[in-house]
Amino acid sequence: MPLWKPYVLLLSLALATASCGPGYSPGSRQRLDAGSLQEQARSLEQRRARAPRDVDTRIALGEVYYLIARDALDRQRDEGRYLAYLERSVEEFVTALELEPRAEDPHFYLAVMDAYRGDLLSALRGFNNVKRLNPSPIAYTNIAEIYVYRGQPERARKWNDLAVRKGAPPGPVTFNEMLIAWKENDLMEARRRFNQLARNDPEMIRTINVARLPRQPESFEDFAGYCCASPACGPYMQRECAALSLDVEERAMSEEALLQELRLEMEAKRRLRKVYEQRKELEIDIEAPPGE
Repeated sequence: MPLWKPYVLLLSLALATASCGPGYSPGSRQRLDAGSLQEQARSLEQRRARAPRDVDTRIALGEVYYLIARDALDRQRDEGRYLAYLERSVEEFVTALELEPRAEDPHFYLAVMDAYRGDLLSALRGFNNVKRLNPSPIAYTNIAEIYVYRGQPERARKWNDLAVRKGAPPGPVTFNEMLIAWKENDLMEARRRFNQLARNDPEMIRTINVARLPRQPESFEDFAGYCCASPACGPYMQRECAALSLDVEERAMSEEALLQELRLEMEAKRRLRKVYEQRKELEIDIEAPPGE
């Protein structure tokens, strides 16, 4: 998924790796792509040591930690390293919200984590929280994308249309239109939307859930192949991948690692409940089902 951060930022939700947020300008995002994630982490850790209450630094460091975690699991198949950096990432995002409960970026990243884990209901709740804190057009495209993955293309289209009326940029809107067409088995329309993105907004098709693709997809079938081979995308498009004779890659984790991931989630929720019990006026849902 490309999910977008509310600036514009999902994967077209503007995917975290293709986006910019607090602490990052488009230029710094380019440096993140080109440089070592470990070097970025060390630099941000030094900034955090100098200013431990700086929310932007916490969010930026949480993002880098999550990119390291995802690389560890997706590419290196290293559960221990994945869990270690996932824990660091969650700690930064939760601490950022303890410092500034109105910050929407931590909710964005926590929702991306939920989507990667396969918990689309929690991801939807998270993106609804982002919308409450910052009702930007991109918040609507993020919600639309999650509805595609939940197998609800009509609801996805409704949210995508709302995003258009609120002034969303064409890239994430077109990305969602491509996914909706694919979900509805309209491959001709999916290819047409892909070609629009390749021509006008190629970055939208270079990332799947914070993982940069090894090369630019040259066709819709190329993109579909990457999606189906990604544990962050393929499991949500099982039937569609099968129709293209593409195998789906599932997340492969031990039961122990899954339990540790669950423990991290539960601890984060415990801390966030405490934050938002004191800030009820923000109407942030930590466990309640989303309204849409």
